[in-house]
Amino acid sequence: MSDILFPRIIHRVRNISGEFWFVLTGRSNASPLLADRICGHIWIYKSKEDWRREANPIVRTSIQEINAQRFSYSADRETLASLAYNRACSSLAATADICIEYELYRDGETTFSVPQFRELALEEASTQFAKNAGHDLQKWVADQGYFFLRDMGHMHQHHQPHTDTILILQDRDAADTQWRKNIIYSLHYAIIRLKRDADIRSTWRSMGILAYCSSFALCSQRRLGSRFTGFPEFNEGPLERSLQAKANEILVAEQSFANEQSRRFSRASSVRTIAIAAIAIVIAVLAILIQPRISEAEKGAFPSLYLVSTFAADNFLSFVGLSFVILAVAWVVSHDDWITKSPSGRSILEASYVRRWSSAAGFIVASAVVVIVGCVLFRAALWDIVQTATEFAGLLFK
Repeated sequence: MSDILFPRIIHRVRNISGEFWFVLTGRSNASPLLADRICGHIWIYKSKEDWRREANPIVRTSIQEINAQRFSYSADRETLASLAYNRACSSLAATADICIEYELYRDGETTFSVPQFRELALEEASTQFAKNAGHDLQKWVADQGYFFLRDMGHMHQHHQPHTDTILILQDRDAADTQWRKNIIYSLHYAIIRLKRDADIRSTWRSMGILAYCSSFALCSQRRLGSRFTGFPEFNEGPLERSLQAKANEILVAEQSFANEQSRRFSRASSVRTIAIAAIAIVIAVLAILIQPRISEAEKGAFPSLYLVSTFAADNFLSFVGLSFVILAVAWVVSHDDWITKSPSGRSILEASYVRRWSSAAGFIVASAVVVIVGCVLFRAALWDIVQTATEFAGLLFK
């Protein structure tokens, strides 16, 4: 969960880590047909090593024992499963660094307790460190527990996983209404924000979030009953039709642009293919006609052509290697997806946005270092390429 730039480098240099290990335990309050909620705990370990050393063997064994009771016809299978579950929870309670209680209802509404630390010293040190940095550690840990539970039990539809971070845990008031209003406001804010993007995917995502918002408002109305008053009212029907109209408009515009680009590329590709084929035919015919005359006996009649063909034959491997180098450079230059898909690329992009002038100077210095180091390490190959190209150009313009 580290948001530091260049984590692979900084973590190793500073000897820090942003990795935690989360464990989820839960059980329903009745049989599957009658249950309306799942109650349990989220256990957090500060490192994967602590989890493996202190709790993993017991918890894994308990999971296997519970799974073994799924198809058992024994009269005490529920008792055996409960014993295995309680044994795992006891092991986790004795070893986990942080514990959060939760209740997940069938309609998706979830409540979380305040995170509890197992060790007082760890709690005081962590809380004080976060307080000095201006953070509410208890709220942050609870939010991470919510994100974990959401990712474990929620299929992301109509939106990307990171979109759900628009919702965080809300403090529950006595009337049980204000936090619901905050959720509705946040969802509609995200809908309008995505609606402003001239991108078909953002429009579809806003429509999906609108569906979530309508469902949440309906669930809140059923749960609150007569207390469902003072909630914001939005024209969700016209808003949905507006989003649909914008999506159709963007879709038609993108399709028209794609068709025009396809026609241009097709026409350019056809012209280039015909030109290359014509040149290749001409060169092949010339080679067929000239080849018999380029020999030791005829080299005096065609001295320049004889020198060029002899030079190409003697430096065949150099020409092949240069072709691969050009191909590799072209592939690297045209391959720009790494900027957004790789962690290092995203760190560079984020750093260039936050510190523009510093990043520009850093990029220039880094590029110069890469060029200098490359020239030093591959100076023999570079010198061979330069020498071959110089001699070949001298033959052509001699």
